[in-house]
Amino acid sequence: MELTEFSSDSKLSIMNALTWVVSAVIHGFEAILDTFAVDISTTINQRINGTPVYYANALLKYQQGDILQVREDGLAFGYESVDETKQIITQVSYSESSSEVNLDNKLILKVATGSKGKLSAIPAQELVMINAYIHKIKFAGTRIEVTSLEGDVLIPRVSVFYDGAVLESQLYDAIEESLNSYIMNIDFDSGIYISKVFEAIRSVDHVTDVYIDTDAIPEQGVFLAHYNSDGIISQPQKIIRMTHTHSGYIKQSTGKDQEQSLPGFKQAIKLIIDNGCDTNCLQTD
Repeated sequence: MELTEFSSDSKLSIMNALTWVVSAVIHGFEAILDTFAVDISTTINQRINGTPVYYANALLKYQQGDILQVREDGLAFGYESVDETKQIITQVSYSESSSEVNLDNKLILKVATGSKGKLSAIPAQELVMINAYIHKIKFAGTRIEVTSLEGDVLIPRVSVFYDGAVLESQLYDAIEESLNSYIMNIDFDSGIYISKVFEAIRSVDHVTDVYIDTDAIPEQGVFLAHYNSDGIISQPQKIIRMTHTHSGYIKQSTGKDQEQSLPGFKQAIKLIIDNGCDTNCLQTD
């Protein structure tokens, strides 16, 4: 009530100016507290010890050749200095597996090195040190396995119809580029869908249709061949609708070593000029 005599509509009122400044300060302080609360919550959620995300983040922080330092109370770990050039693990995914022998599930962590579209397996010798690293920071009773395999080989053995306006060699190059772009943009350890592979091929100019010929020899379809932990590649398995990779990523056959018998994109795809007529159409003069 004592301030009523200071009530003024003037834009130059000192009391109004002071009131505005105090209000702005209070509002700014409350906004800072809200932001601080969000930051703290995010930090806590990302540092929940013992969760799969915790171990995945720990693998991304692994530094090749450096000695891991753990606090005496065991509540934190790290390196003397952070060196991103030594952080060789660039991709991590996790899943849980169960068995009738062990009641507790095992946490399977898939890792790879390199950039998206150019991923590769981590050498076996280095993987031994990575497993030692994760076992040093894991919680008692936790069953964890870190794996890193060569990329699953994608084999799109399909018939591709096109309008005949370009040379076969040009179209093969364009389809290969589109499939490589699909591989480049796919997320690590995501599902491989036949529809996505078809979409990548159909997106190429002059392609009119993608078809799986059930009478073709060898059998047509989209296939995937994967490596096991011993580095031996399996026979290509036909994808019915979708599947998951064993390594977490896919690649084109190199045509060398164990992949010598597996066709690359150009060898797997059969190009056919689309004349708008199937095999049962009547031909006219």
